[in-house]
Amino acid sequence: MGFWGILFVVLLVCKATGSFEPQIRSSIVGGKDASKGSWPWMAFLEIAVGNFSFSCGASILSEDWVLTAAHCVEPDSNIILEQSYVLLGLHSLQEIEELEDPDVVVRSMSKIVVHPDYDTNNMFNDIALVKLNHSACLSHLILPVKLPGPQDIFGHESECWVTGWGNIDMGVPLSGERILQQVQVPLVRQCACLEAYPLLTSGMLCAGLWEGGIDSCQGDSGGPLVCRSGGTFVQVGIVSYGKGCALEGFPGVYTRVVRYMDFILDTVNPNIEAS
Repeated sequence: MGFWGILFVVLLVCKATGSFEPQIRSSIVGGKDASKGSWPWMAFLEIAVGNFSFSCGASILSEDWVLTAAHCVEPDSNIILEQSYVLLGLHSLQEIEELEDPDVVVRSMSKIVVHPDYDTNNMFNDIALVKLNHSACLSHLILPVKLPGPQDIFGHESECWVTGWGNIDMGVPLSGERILQQVQVPLVRQCACLEAYPLLTSGMLCAGLWEGGIDSCQGDSGGPLVCRSGGTFVQVGIVSYGKGCALEGFPGVYTRVVRYMDFILDTVNPNIEAS
């Protein structure tokens, strides 16, 4: 089945862990439409499994690689690479259906590299890399994200944003043109987040308001959490999981990118941009 014939469905929940059922993130709650080109490293994944497909977010690392969550591309899910696609330069999902935007670049997947210690039950090491079947030309709408370096320190006061095309609330999909959504979220102190998620590890971080109201949600999985560093943004996290969407006392959980720089560089080296 070709890309344009694949149905868009959202993968809503993952396997249970701890005392609750963590839900894979699929959309932005409390966000607003992003301007075209404002987040040029944002990528959209359409992943074919058998006779259906689901979507995730990702971030551009280079002309050949994107970064996403491992739970989006689990090795045991029988993904059909040649029928799974990476879309770059995308702004509105309506543009896909109407084939209107010449700026959108579509590539199929040629290779998936999941972190060797990924734990599907507890969402540990929820990080993966996807290689495109052909290099994509970079432009002002398609640019690699900057990855964190040792000098990058972010905290509760940092300006951080998460983006995605997922639901705008639990079970409520984007409507209309389905434009990329953005929302500013504060980072949550690790000790505070442990109260909500006792299995939180040093390879994870939390972001969102403790009182709820803004968050990533189902469908945003794999997308980037970026924080401002000087005049640019650095990818700090990957949308991973959480309890519900924007619930009080349960911020979103993200894979902490800086803890996985060796994995990323060993896989993609040398063609990515780090701080």
